Amino acid sequence: MEDQTVIYLHGFASSSRGEKAQFLREKCQAVEDVRFLAVDFNPTPVDFREMTITGMINRLRQFIRDHQVERPLLIGSSLGGLVSVRYAALYPVEKILLLAPLLAYQSLSMEEDALSLWEARGTIEIDHFAFPGKLPLKYAFHLDALQYEEMIEPDNDLLIIHGRKDERVPIEDSRFYAEKYSSRVTLQEVLSDHRLADQHDLIWDQVVDYLITSEMQE
Repeated sequence: MEDQTVIYLHGFASSSRGEKAQFLREKCQAVEDVRFLAVDFNPTPVDFREMTITGMINRLRQFIRDHQVERPLLIGSSLGGLVSVRYAALYPVEKILLLAPLLAYQSLSMEEDALSLWEARGTIEIDHFAFPGKLPLKYAFHLDALQYEEMIEPDNDLLIIHGRKDERVPIEDSRFYAEKYSSRVTLQEVLSDHRLADQHDLIWDQVVDYLITSEMQE
C-alpha cells in the first residue's frame, strides 16, 4: 500500500522545528506506511522578511511537488491553518486538521496607527520563535494578506482543535466557521491556550482517528 504523507504547516513567526512539529514527527515515525514532513516557510531571516501568505501557499506547492505527494494530509497550525485551507481550494488535498487556526487575516491584530507606522517604515520588528531577537517583516506582507480577509468555504472535510483560552486567535472564529460549514467542518473545543502545548496527546489521537485512514491503521 502506498504511504500516506502528513505535512505540518507551522504558524506565523515559527518554524518546522517547533514543539508540535517535533512531537508529531516522532509519533509518525513509529507508524508504518506514514511519512511525516514539515514545511519551513521561513528557514532564514531573509525568508521571513520577504514572507507573504501567497508566497507561503506557493512554497507549500513547490514543497509538495518536490516530495512527489499527490494527496497530502495537512496539519495547519495558526497561520498555517489559513494556508492549508487556501491551498486546498487550489490543489488536491485528502484531509485537513487545523490547530488553533487563523481562518481569515486580521492585520496581526494591529491598530490603524501601528499599521500606518509599519507602512511608513516599510518593515516592522517581530519576535520570531526560531531566531534570536526580533526580525523585520516587510509591509508587503500586510498588503498581500488583505486578499485573505474573508473566510472561504472549505473544499475538504476538516477538523479543528481550538482552545477556549486562546489569546491570539479567538475561538469564536472557529465556532462561526464550524457552524456555517457544518457539513464539512468539525470543531473540538479544549481548555487550553493558543499553543495547545498541553493537548499533544489529544492532537495525536485525532491524527490517528481522523487524519490517517482506517485502512492505514489496520
